[in-house]
Amino acid sequence: MSNQRAMIWFRNDLRLHDHEALSLLASSMDVLVPVYCLDPQQFEIQPLGFPRLGPLRARFLIECLEDLRIGLEMRGSGLYVELGEPEKVIPRLAQALGVRVVFTEREILGEGARAERRLAAALESLGIPLRRYWVNTLVHSSDLPFPVANLPEQFSQFREAVMADREPRVPLPPVQMLPAYPAELTTPTLAALVQTVELSSVFETGQDSGFKGGATVALAKLQEFVQGRRVSLDTLRGGAREADAARVDQFAPWLARGAISPRRIYQYIEYSGLAAWAGKLATGTIDELLKRDFCRFLALKGGERAKQFDRAATRNDEGARERFERWRRGETGESFVDAHLRELAHTGHLTSFGRRLVASYLYHDLRLDWRWGAAWFASRLLDDDPSVNLADWMTVTGFWRLDQQARLDPAEQAARRDPDGSYTHRWLKSAPAPARRVGQAGA
Repeated sequence: MSNQRAMIWFRNDLRLHDHEALSLLASSMDVLVPVYCLDPQQFEIQPLGFPRLGPLRARFLIECLEDLRIGLEMRGSGLYVELGEPEKVIPRLAQALGVRVVFTEREILGEGARAERRLAAALESLGIPLRRYWVNTLVHSSDLPFPVANLPEQFSQFREAVMADREPRVPLPPVQMLPAYPAELTTPTLAALVQTVELSSVFETGQDSGFKGGATVALAKLQEFVQGRRVSLDTLRGGAREADAARVDQFAPWLARGAISPRRIYQYIEYSGLAAWAGKLATGTIDELLKRDFCRFLALKGGERAKQFDRAATRNDEGARERFERWRRGETGESFVDAHLRELAHTGHLTSFGRRLVASYLYHDLRLDWRWGAAWFASRLLDDDPSVNLADWMTVTGFWRLDQQARLDPAEQAARRDPDGSYTHRWLKSAPAPARRVGQAGA
């Protein structure tokens, strides 16, 4: 009697639609064990004084996991969540449950990639293969018209090449039923896990980002987005394009956690008729999806080497830490910059422009180590993605160019983008600076 058992280690692929591994395993396995590991390292306090995974992003993650759990249970499965290091939790579970293969999303940079390598080594010692799949780009890695080593240097060249003669793959439909879930597995509620010592300290109960995690919310947001933008071509040509694109990137938190598929967004926009206003290479949503792809493939090409680039480290002086603390609290004295930093601290979100602005100010004006700013972004941004984060900062430093200027002048940008001061006034008035920790520089 066949008893094919597999495990899927969820990470930043927290959805049931357009999921390559789930679609494969749904029809080929007798038993499937969906697992998510809450790695304690994610919740450690960094030497800079703030958690690696900030409270808003932690809450968003938990909401995504809860939504995924509900969806899995509706399809006859479940989600096992454990607080622990993946390289310890998963081999133990796999061996105890007779799992023969483990599937997981491929990560490129950061702790996710390192954890993946450690897990692969641990499973290999047990004779269990780790199968990696590519899941979170609009253009699949196998569909690139060139080897990754020949990736164009400019985003515009990449966009033209990948969209020249082919459409992105059609998204896979949501799985309807899944193989049996091991009856012997019991999981504490996510609420109970949050209350553990390791997690409770990073949650700020009184703060709400305004973004709720989960694929259910993401898909509803997509439908609302498309329906709300069935406007005339003339209107869009009349100047709404830039403002509309600024709102488009609000899909980023769900994209970063894999709660929505880039291909699903593309398909919905293309076949709803919305794309008619600017064609397939619209400067709005589709362009933003392709920029995410470009960042990931840049990282795949040489991101780890680029991360060692250390132009800024030599400029840190005795007052560097105090300048950094004032930057992250939004107390630099440059009002337009401070407003964006307050928005980031309060909501966990910034437009692409806002990120470039505050990053430019930290590096070029305050002359600080870019890695400090990248760490703050990783902690606070709901849509933190190591590849995108790295590309943004490498652009600011001038190491990479994504068709953008490296330095942004705050006064010039404020005059252009916030001429009446309404944005600046809103955030400086409504979002006080984050509270200081005892002993923190500048306190």
